[in-house]
Amino acid sequence: MEIKNSFSAYFVKSIIKLGFAGLLVLMINIGFAIGGINQHFLLPANEPIKKAEKIQNEVVNAAYIDSSIIPPELDYAIFNKKTSEMIKSNLSPRNKEKAKEAFQNHSTEKMSSFIRYDSQNETILIYYNLKVQFADVELRKVFPNPGVWLSIFSILIYCIYLVWNIRSFSRILIQENQKLIKVARKIEEKDLNIEFPQVRFNEYKDVMGAMESLSEALVKSIQREIEVTNSKAEQISYLIHDIKIPLTVIKGNIELLEVMTTNDMKENFSDITNSIQQVERYIQEVIDINLNNKQINTYKEEIAVNDFLSKLEIEIRSLSNNIIVEDYTEKGTILFIDTNLFIRAINNIVLNGIERTPQDEKVQLIVKQDKDFIQFIIIDQGPGFSEEALKKGSELFYTENYGRTSNSHYGLGLTFTEKVIKQHNGKMKLSNNASHSGEVLVQLPRINPNLEKGLIDCLD
Repeated sequence: MEIKNSFSAYFVKSIIKLGFAGLLVLMINIGFAIGGINQHFLLPANEPIKKAEKIQNEVVNAAYIDSSIIPPELDYAIFNKKTSEMIKSNLSPRNKEKAKEAFQNHSTEKMSSFIRYDSQNETILIYYNLKVQFADVELRKVFPNPGVWLSIFSILIYCIYLVWNIRSFSRILIQENQKLIKVARKIEEKDLNIEFPQVRFNEYKDVMGAMESLSEALVKSIQREIEVTNSKAEQISYLIHDIKIPLTVIKGNIELLEVMTTNDMKENFSDITNSIQQVERYIQEVIDINLNNKQINTYKEEIAVNDFLSKLEIEIRSLSNNIIVEDYTEKGTILFIDTNLFIRAINNIVLNGIERTPQDEKVQLIVKQDKDFIQFIIIDQGPGFSEEALKKGSELFYTENYGRTSNSHYGLGLTFTEKVIKQHNGKMKLSNNASHSGEVLVQLPRINPNLEKGLIDCLD
């Protein structure tokens, strides 16, 4: 790993840059102060003391202080000794008050910012503060401490530079993160056409490399899945073809024999015909499931729940009489479904329940509703679903062998059923109830049929 492209290297560079920036600001401050003093734009910190010392003898030996001998760089106040009145001053109002207190009180604390010289009749207090000042009197009054202002300005500039660097680094991080997020979303969407952008930091390169490996594994997984699906589709196509040819031959010969036989034998031929029709239904279910995951064509219509249950009972009564139908829906409740398709879906669940239930027990079909859903609950009296069946019950060709009494089938019914229910915006759930019997819940949302039909018209 190259150290120069790591986060730590970038942080060290940033700290060095900030250090140099701070040093540069400090040097500019020092250069400004030295240049200002050399150009007599600024006064050195000890300049008032030097100027004051030059006029000391003249002030002390005079009867009255001549203000003309006072250099313009000095801030002063002149007092009458007898009246203690301030005669003349160029101090600011604040410093004038300080001068009055210092004149009246000779303590060291009050005089800490003043130099005092006494003539015979007057006293002069010269103000100093041992800091760089403007040479111009007016500027000195407005900006009595230029060093503070210069420091504030320098700190402001440095803070602006600091914020700019932080924002710059933040933008870099956001850009790098966006690259990772974009690739992650592509992987999540199983997009195989992923372009892996260049990233700046080694740490991000490691993550991008891991994502690239993950993408390669995803591509291989999808390719294997496609191969398995295609192989399954091909095998099932061959199976359907191989079954339908002899089935057609058998059906034709049975119909021919049925014509030639007496009425007493026709009942036997009817059983054979029904069995052939059952095999044909299984074949049709495989076709309906559509191994390429295409939608099953639906023709939805409004139908009352009680009318739907009447049609459903006709179908399921042909399978067994051991079925109890209980309708707890409100009178006039309307379904908006493909009636024939949904009957086949529910019929498959009931058939599974019948096969799992002993002959002396009954399968319950309970229909009820609440504010948001209409529920079909099918309860058998069998041994309940296994853990594996609860997870894989609706997978293609999955079966449970135990508990079957007749009508062996091939794991097609619940797969087809779940597909139909999903196309009606519903869901199916397999579970075991408190009695450890199998229970299947089919739940459809209660919706406005006119609204759904309008949406379908728009999509068409």
